[in-house]
Amino acid sequence: MQRKFFSLAVAIVCCSSVYAAESNVTLYGMVDMGIASTHASGPDGVRQSSTGLLAAGLTDSLFGLKGSERLSDDLSAVFQLEAIFDGPTASLSEHSRLFDNNAWVGLASERFGALRLGRQHPVAQQFSSRLEISPWNGMSLGSTFRAAGNHQVNNAVNYLSPSWSGVSIGVGYSFDVTGEQINGQKSPGISAAVKYEQGPLLFVATWDKVYFSEAVLPDLAKNPEAWQLGMSYDFGLARVSMGWSRQKNGYVGLNGGDPSNLGFGLGVAEFVNGGRLDAYMLGTSVPVSAKGTVLFQYSLVKPDWEWLDGEKASTGHVASLGYVYSLSPRTNLYAMAGVAKRYSLDDQVVQGQGTTTRYMAGVSHSF
Repeated sequence: MQRKFFSLAVAIVCCSSVYAAESNVTLYGMVDMGIASTHASGPDGVRQSSTGLLAAGLTDSLFGLKGSERLSDDLSAVFQLEAIFDGPTASLSEHSRLFDNNAWVGLASERFGALRLGRQHPVAQQFSSRLEISPWNGMSLGSTFRAAGNHQVNNAVNYLSPSWSGVSIGVGYSFDVTGEQINGQKSPGISAAVKYEQGPLLFVATWDKVYFSEAVLPDLAKNPEAWQLGMSYDFGLARVSMGWSRQKNGYVGLNGGDPSNLGFGLGVAEFVNGGRLDAYMLGTSVPVSAKGTVLFQYSLVKPDWEWLDGEKASTGHVASLGYVYSLSPRTNLYAMAGVAKRYSLDDQVVQGQGTTTRYMAGVSHSF
């Protein structure tokens, strides 16, 4: 009996050692900086110009830790801790948080999918950002499709399914997107997404909504909501991407401007109090050599509200043309030119907004 027990104990230890040996932790990051010249004509004809270093020209500068531990043949414990920083000043993106971009832990299975708990990107953002062609600072897909822009939710639980013949789904719930999860004062958020990916074809549909507590925004008429629909196809000679977004009652990701001083990144008051903003995007990336790619992207935004003086909000346009040259698998040089007409890079739809132009060149390196 003792011999059988001893043999079983040895077997358990050996199996545990095998799985423990398959755990790993990776330090990774991205450093991206460029020189940019930006010229903006704001409301009432106010003009501003700036020239100098710009962080995150092509992609966010960040560092992080991610890891996994194999628990069984089809189950692993996983985590990710990630922080965005500003290269020119070496400051964190959010001074109140160390890991502002991701801070979650969970379980992952190839058969059943992944469950993640913590601060993380909504599933709708994770799926819709795949439509991106030109990720330029201030003029990316997320500049007009705000629910597809880089943003996170606190107190979140996300489920990401495996792929079933190309179809994947994601569902997420935040117990409170703004506060301390106090009963009676919570503002929960929901995110849902589905994608179909087969070879060169990608199709994405997403939905997000936040239910604000009266304790947070007592005068808010409605709850912010966003729908997104898009597809892309890689023809080999070029990849083409297109999409549509409908955003209602403010920006659901709380990642817009705050020109009306509402306390959150919801956008202007006219948008928050029942307004609707439709956005359309068309983009293409064209490889022109073994290492070089031309990127073009155009977005149109159509607000449906009127300003306090009765003037109808104007249609806005954002367009960019750029070139990325790969020096190595981890280092890219880039240059771009972009224009935003009747659309603010900081506050989005603003009455009287003029034209903004930006020219930029830089380098991006991953490790």
